[in-house]
Amino acid sequence: MISPVLMRPLQGGSVGTPGRRTGLFAGAVLGSIGLLLPASLPGQAALSDSLPPGVTMEMVEQGQGIFEGSGLCSTCHGESGQGLIGPDLTDKDWIQAKGSYLSILQVVTTGVSSDQSATGTEMPARGGSLISDADVHAVAAYVWRTSHPEAAEFPPGLSQEIVDRGREVFAGPGNCFTCHGSDATGLVGPDLTDDVWLDAKGSYLAIVRIIANGVPEEQSTRGIPMPPKGGSAINDAEIEQVAAYVWYLSHR
Repeated sequence: MISPVLMRPLQGGSVGTPGRRTGLFAGAVLGSIGLLLPASLPGQAALSDSLPPGVTMEMVEQGQGIFEGSGLCSTCHGESGQGLIGPDLTDKDWIQAKGSYLSILQVVTTGVSSDQSATGTEMPARGGSLISDADVHAVAAYVWRTSHPEAAEFPPGLSQEIVDRGREVFAGPGNCFTCHGSDATGLVGPDLTDDVWLDAKGSYLAIVRIIANGVPEEQSTRGIPMPPKGGSAINDAEIEQVAAYVWYLSHR
């Protein structure tokens, strides 16, 4: 049974929900993707709470300097990121990536071939730069922030700390990654990082109920059942944490 704190009405508007953008082009600075990022400071009202898990405003500020300087990103995307040879990075029009911090890291790391590029312009892997992994994360944080100036506020009772814990449960004892993938972009189960909801309405409370109760086959829009708690033995607190993480994935 879900703890009483989850039974109160919640308000969770989708602010700054990512769209689809053309890929980042030459000059965006890359490096290998490290998925273990430093934890953000907790605190619902703090500005850092509106950033992706593991990202801080210090990273964003450092990334801006790299974007405009040693990263050479401005060569193709302009000093303000509004595009030259490469696309505008300040809007919400995503094509090659889904607008999430992780997807930006992935695209800039692997590059975009000419046949995959919406404009036919190739972006080489890592943009030809040799900056450090930490610098790569900082640039990605800055690029993410430029298109999410008003990131989502958490529903009442949630914080970055709860979201970060939910990410650990998602990738561990919750077994969520088995069906939704380690990056939550979907395998057997649907993509949880976009703003298209199949079996829930996208609110925090709706996500909690889906995780707790599962989705029977006859109610699944894909015809694939989801067992309660994803078939795991996670407790009520962990359900709340996973729900917070899943909510956050599609509201950043």
